[in-house]
Amino acid sequence: MHHRSSNSSRRRRLSALAVAVTALAAVPTATAVAAPHDTAAPRSTASSVSAPAAGERVAAPSALAAKRLNLTMQAQQKTNWCWAAAGNTIATFMGKNYSQNQFCNAAFNRSQNTECPNNQATLGNVQTALGWMGINRGSYVTGWLRYDTVQAEVNANRPVETRIQWSNGGGHMHTLYGYDTANSWVYWGDPWPSNDRYNWASHSWYTNNNTFSWTHSLYRIGA
Repeated sequence: MHHRSSNSSRRRRLSALAVAVTALAAVPTATAVAAPHDTAAPRSTASSVSAPAAGERVAAPSALAAKRLNLTMQAQQKTNWCWAAAGNTIATFMGKNYSQNQFCNAAFNRSQNTECPNNQATLGNVQTALGWMGINRGSYVTGWLRYDTVQAEVNANRPVETRIQWSNGGGHMHTLYGYDTANSWVYWGDPWPSNDRYNWASHSWYTNNNTFSWTHSLYRIGA
């Protein structure tokens, strides 16, 4: 997938304000900060509350939750292969052992053991490759996923492949692999070789910011 080639570092230097923005959003109708992968996501500690009056019923406090899948994000091996790297990362996490070239050939129903061209692709092509590998193809939808849907996918040990649109044109693909409700964070892997491999930001920021917007989703992979 075409990647914006200039000033890539500015996407990795979010201000504290941008990362802190959190919000839940409705289902759409239309089509960072580097995260250390080997450290636990921060959790908030429970605050103290006064004792209830005798006989008073008190609702249980909502629990904060965080989870990150232990996947290894692959760097794309060709300039347009963000989709293949993100998809093959998920396939490898699910126990498959294929190269990005094999993934690409499968995505276009090409013969294996040949050099796959440096083509762009859609999440539909990713589904074709996953099906060839024997993995449930999942659901390909236009738009972004609600935060509770992201949590449900991660809790079920299913990474999500996302397609983003750069604000100045062109697209790219990521792999969502974690969340932390203390800050409404999502964690994603970026396959572009010179970018930080593991990243986080608020779900609200990830869906739409000054750099990119989340336009398509492939989820329920392997379900």
